[in-house]
This record gives sequence, structure tokens and C-alpha cells, in this order.
Amino acid sequence: MKIAPDAGARASPTPALGPRWVRDDGYLYLLTGLLWIIFFQNLPSDFAGYSRSEKGFADPNSLDRIIKLGMLSVSFYLIASRWTMTRYLLGTLNKGLLALFLLCPISVLWSIDRPATILRFVSLASVLLVCFSFGLASWHPRRFQRAVMPPIMLLLAASLALGAVAPNLVIEVGNDIALKGSWHGITHGKNEFGMLSSFGTILCCQRWISREGRPLWAVLGTAVAFTCLVLSRSNTSMFSTLLAVGSMYLLLRVPVVRSRYTVHLVVSIAAIVLLYEGIIQKIVPGLDVLLQPIVNLTGKDTTFSARTTIWEVVRQHIGLSPLLGSGYGAYWVGADPNSPSYVFLKIMYLYPTESHNGYLELVNDLGFVGGLGGLFLYIFWYLRQALQLMATDRNQATLYLGLFFQEMVINMSESDFLSRSNTFTVLALATVSLSRALLDVRLKAQAGFPRPRSLSPSR
Repeated sequence: MKIAPDAGARASPTPALGPRWVRDDGYLYLLTGLLWIIFFQNLPSDFAGYSRSEKGFADPNSLDRIIKLGMLSVSFYLIASRWTMTRYLLGTLNKGLLALFLLCPISVLWSIDRPATILRFVSLASVLLVCFSFGLASWHPRRFQRAVMPPIMLLLAASLALGAVAPNLVIEVGNDIALKGSWHGITHGKNEFGMLSSFGTILCCQRWISREGRPLWAVLGTAVAFTCLVLSRSNTSMFSTLLAVGSMYLLLRVPVVRSRYTVHLVVSIAAIVLLYEGIIQKIVPGLDVLLQPIVNLTGKDTTFSARTTIWEVVRQHIGLSPLLGSGYGAYWVGADPNSPSYVFLKIMYLYPTESHNGYLELVNDLGFVGGLGGLFLYIFWYLRQALQLMATDRNQATLYLGLFFQEMVINMSESDFLSRSNTFTVLALATVSLSRALLDVRLKAQAGFPRPRSLSPSR
């Protein structure tokens, strides 16, 4: 769907807008191809070593930079050529994500490593602008899962196939409890493999629960994704998947929740996750007894991953600039003696490359004002828009919520917010698609289309 001039449009209750709704099939394959490039660009370069470079996203790579510049060029072209739709979508877009995105380049002004901040922002911009462009052309209410399910399922199926013929290439090296027997598939590590498997399980289960599409494909996809999830042995991913799928089932299949307690359930889940994050970061002390059921379920302590040493060092660094942070991507720049993150080599004899907590990472980069404030705004706006979409497309709104709850939990042990990972790409695309769906409903209503009935399974 795209915006056409006012001429010939139907009478609208809002004369200031008055668009004419027309079908839009342009740039479908181009934008889908760009998303696939992001997925496969994040794969390891060979089978010899699956560890990320210690320089992370600041690692100089000529081909990688050419691809990023190409993605940025295509995105700018689509934004400029569809400027009217761009303005409408910007008006509907999640204000928290927009604030965080704009704050990243501004943080160059106080960054402790300005070149690293610029390089990291270019990587982020190449992803977010492609996701934004995705909402400008060839829109369809189910386009989100049609675009992200194929690459996710292909990576998971390829991991299982490779593991069947060459298990030494997909199993982690190490005998400690966290690594022994776990799979990393064709990703960089078990946690990344678990997160991707979690998304695949959620996407397939949603089709099953909502009764959209062929049940056989939903069952087969769930079996593949869940098998990969179990093989990853990522307890955090398993718990986040259980939470996401459970919430989707309650929202779609339990009549009393659907009719009376939708808002209560959504707000309660988000609040409990944030409360738990406050407890493990010792912001809300003395409530550990409330977490014992989760501890028993996951088999871990209340940190999920026992990464308290990393968190403590990062919190000490946050104390140096608590309001504004140290600049987006300026802390984890590699094992450089001039970087404050170099201290980990002296303390832990390894370089973690991230804070292993997305909430903490945002505060470290952008401070309590911008990082944490922007994140809370992002969460609020996302939940608000998802609840609004419930009125016209409950199935899709429930999927977006399930994916968001998964990311909220995952970021307790992984720094995925504002990263260039496959999983944050999916979340960013879901954020844009959610805003675009609401905009589409409004534009159709103003163009004279009848209000659609809520798309949800029969009771």
C-alpha cells in the first residue's frame, strides 16, 4: 500500500490527510534480499573458528563496509523516493526506538572513543534504515513473518544437517558445564544459536496457535526450531521461549484473558521481567526468595549466567559518567590497552566483548538519562502499540508481543539491544512492522475502507 495524491480519493473524515489507498508491490524482492544479507552477513566466515573478533562490530572489513554502504544507499533512496509515506511512518514509529537511534550519533560529542562510536553507529544505521524501508513498500499484514521465517529456518535446518554429518563443526569446544555438549550450529556460539532457535520456535508456534497457514508446516517448523533450542542448551533462551509461547497461548486461546485481562497480562509480564532485572542488578535488593521458582526451572542462580563479575566491573565504569554514558559502542573496542575494557584481561584473563546484559550495556553507552530512559520509552511505546493492534489483528499483535517478551528476557544475559545481531534485526523489523500495521489501519479508514474485524482464531 502506498500514498497517492488526493485527487480521486474518497471522502475522508480527516480532510487534512485524504490519501488514496492503492496496492503497492514495489521493491519486494530487493528489501527481502537486504534482510537476508543481514542474516548471512552475521554468520561466521569459516568453520575453523566460531568466536567473534575481539574488536566486535568495529572490526575493519572492506567487504563488510561496502555492503553496509550499499544498504544505506538503497535505504536513503527509498526514503527519499517515498517521502510522503516516510513522514507518515515516522509519525507512527516507536518514539523510544527513534530516540535511542538519534542519541547514538549525538553521543559522539562525549564518547571516550569517537571513531569506534561512528563505526558502530554506521553498522546500526545500516540495519535500522533497512528495517524502516521495509515498512515503506510492498506492505502486507503478514509480510513480517514471510520475510524473517525463511532465513531463520534455513539457518536452523542447515545447522541440524551439518551436525548430522560433521558434529565436530557444530558442537562447542570445552568441558565446563556451560559448554559441554552444547551446539552453536552455524552461528558464533551457543547463546546466539539458542536465541535464533528461540525466535524460530516462537514464529512457528504462533502459526500453530493462531491456526494460520498449514498446520503441518507449523508442526514441522516447531520441531526443527525446538530441537535446535534444546541442543543449544541455553537455559535463558529456553525460559524466554516458554514465556513467549505461554503468553501467546493465553492471549489467543484462553477466553477470559482475551475478553477481560489482555492488558493486565501484557503489563504484568513486562513489569515482572523488569523487576527481575532490577533484582539481579541489585537495584531491588532483598527479593531473591521470589525468584526461587525461576531458579528451579532454569537450573541456574538468579543471574541466569553467573556473569556477576562482568556486571560489577561495568557498573563501576558507569559510575564515571552515569548520566550520559561513555558513548555508543565506545567501551567494547577490543583488547586495546588504552580502552577501559582492557581491565577484563587482568581480572578474568579473557575479553568478554560485551556486558552480557542489554540493560546494563545501554546505561554504560548512553547513560541513565538517554539509555535507560530511551529503553523504558521504547518498551512503553511497543506495548501500547501492540495493545492497539489487538483491536484489528490480534494474531499479529500477539506475535509481536511474544517476540518482545523473548528479547526482554534474553537481554538479561546478552547485550542484544541496539546491536547488529540477527535477533535484534528481527526485533527492529517487528517494531517497524507494528507501527506500519497501525498506520495502514488508519490510512484505510481515512480512505473510506470499512474497519476490519479482529483477526483471531475462533473460540
